[in-house]
Amino acid sequence: MNIGVDGSLIVAAVHANHPRHALAAGWLIRNIGKHRLVVAHHSILETYAVLTRLPGDLRVTPSETRDLLAATVRANMVVAGLPEQAIWSVIDSFVLSSVIGGRSYDAFILQTLRAAGIDAVASLNPSHFAGLAPELRILDPAVPEE
Repeated sequence: MNIGVDGSLIVAAVHANHPRHALAAGWLIRNIGKHRLVVAHHSILETYAVLTRLPGDLRVTPSETRDLLAATVRANMVVAGLPEQAIWSVIDSFVLSSVIGGRSYDAFILQTLRAAGIDAVASLNPSHFAGLAPELRILDPAVPEE
């Protein structure tokens, strides 16, 4: 199966002090090699931004963040992007679906992953993707696998 991986899952999986680290890291370990994991290029940037802006002692340095992303994402996932002209069809789809505000980022990530041929998306925030692509399974690592 081709599974899109959301940044929320990556952040929790690579940050040992994240409250959902064990859940997210366990999910990734079980699914790397078992499925083709795909991440939107935007999600990699989002993960970098989150890890390097955490408060106080939780903050990860830029070089540590790069190394975590290389070991987790670069080594195990396919990076998906859209051709530059595709953004206009993405915006048109937002208008047709009444996507507004911050939800546009989730819809963009989902469209990028769909263009890469995913069958499902895995996220620690499954509600962010609900209703955006009814044909896709939304996998919540907190819900036991069937």
